[in-house]
Amino acid sequence: MCENKKKMVRIGMAEMLVAGNPTVITTTVGSCIALCMYDPINRIGGMVHIVLPRKADHSKEEKFDMLIRYADKAVPALLSKLISRGAKKEFIRAKMAGGANMFPMFTHPILNIGRNNAEVVKKKLAELSVPLVAEDVGGNHGRIVEFDVGSGIMRVNTINKGEKEL
Repeated sequence: MCENKKKMVRIGMAEMLVAGNPTVITTTVGSCIALCMYDPINRIGGMVHIVLPRKADHSKEEKFDMLIRYADKAVPALLSKLISRGAKKEFIRAKMAGGANMFPMFTHPILNIGRNNAEVVKKKLAELSVPLVAEDVGGNHGRIVEFDVGSGIMRVNTINKGEKEL
């Protein structure tokens, strides 16, 4: 999926990585969201693996590492980290994948986590004036996501559906 000379780095749930070229960041998502942001001019990009839509106001205080599991905290955190590494806000673009309904046979609203994750990510990106230029969300299959920091290309391999490039 990627050129041999590029460094491949895998992130897990509730993890974030910002890197320069030549790096490919990868993760696997179901109802979670893989949010990628990048500055194509300065060739800096990052990915955050978002688990839940928002942090409940009444929940206990958490370390920063744990806050990035929430869409409402992860989106501004990734943007801030990119800017601190030299990206320019006016050039930053976003792509996302995931947000699947992994239990389509059940209809309880709590199982709409994937859709809710995607909605909160889109809302936060709009609030921060970061354009969402591509997305592959919804459905009921997991995805393997690879993000090439240098080119801004996101490759999404949807389980049982094939691969696409965004």
